[in-house]
Amino acid sequence: MFPEFKRVSKKEWLEKVTKDLKGKKSIDSFNWEFDGMEFTPFYHGDDINGGDDGEEKVYLCPTVTNGKTQNTWEIGERIIVSDYKAANQQALEVLQKGANALLFILNENPALDNLNILLNDIQLEWISTHFNIDVFDNFIKIIQSKKQNPAEINCSFPLNDISKLEDYTNQLPKGKFLSVNVINTENALTNAIKKGNELLENINEAGLDISKYHSQIQFSISVDDNYFGSIAKIRALKILWSQVLIAWGIVETLHCNVSTHIITETNDENYNKIKATTQAMSAVIGGADRLYIYPSDANQTENGTSFSRRISLNVHHLMEQESYLDRVIDPSAGSYFIEELTNRIAEKAWKGFVIGD
Repeated sequence: MFPEFKRVSKKEWLEKVTKDLKGKKSIDSFNWEFDGMEFTPFYHGDDINGGDDGEEKVYLCPTVTNGKTQNTWEIGERIIVSDYKAANQQALEVLQKGANALLFILNENPALDNLNILLNDIQLEWISTHFNIDVFDNFIKIIQSKKQNPAEINCSFPLNDISKLEDYTNQLPKGKFLSVNVINTENALTNAIKKGNELLENINEAGLDISKYHSQIQFSISVDDNYFGSIAKIRALKILWSQVLIAWGIVETLHCNVSTHIITETNDENYNKIKATTQAMSAVIGGADRLYIYPSDANQTENGTSFSRRISLNVHHLMEQESYLDRVIDPSAGSYFIEELTNRIAEKAWKGFVIGD
């Protein structure tokens, strides 16, 4: 693209860095550790090819498309339900402000009347609706009473009895009823794909077609403070799950549905807002399918105030409407640093999955 600029090899870069350090520090002193692995702060296209042979090259890093044609994500809102009417009002408020995915946290399975109150005036065909408990029977009744099309409704809730999967899927074909929580521990991704593979085994043992029902599985992951590490973890998860599906003989639909959560951990609201913004960017750049940003004051009031919920939603809108992060699939593809980080994380997790921890 720019023939007037001479190509600079990694060796030349490192020689220049060494000269500028003037012997005060070694290059290796800038190395850092992530997930038990050591990384250099400097990666170059030569790393992909195993060294520099002096020739001009075009360095191509494959995008992690995972079946997506664009980088859009669902704008999620978590609602802890203690009062059904109040929760419904909160849902309607955030939907009017741009949310399009609702997650209801319930303490018990609601009676039909209570679920009707909770979902009052909500057009279920236009959004995705999620629950932390199985509400299938009454949910179907609500859909029928609203005269909406079950085949057009995106939803999820946990299914504990695999024998019901076929019936649930036939009635709600866009539903997700099998979930894997990715816990941020040392072997998080290894454990996640192990659990996902166990679900595939359960589907197979139930006599169901894995090529059809694997799409019922979704992964839920909390994004931590490590900006680049979070991007790489989500990308690695998608790569790993594709490999698991390929091992099962699935080669056409390799999508890995990833729901991400930005959790409020301190009482400092300003700090939480700044932290949530960078974490949300890493989730979206990594390729999250759905993103929940908890309000900055959620530690004090669970669901937060109307203002803090609006600010959380605005982070989504800024990333989408001003930063255009929804327009490029896998925007970090081609970054030698993130590619190396992704590959090393994926290789370590895959080794733990195949060989054992």
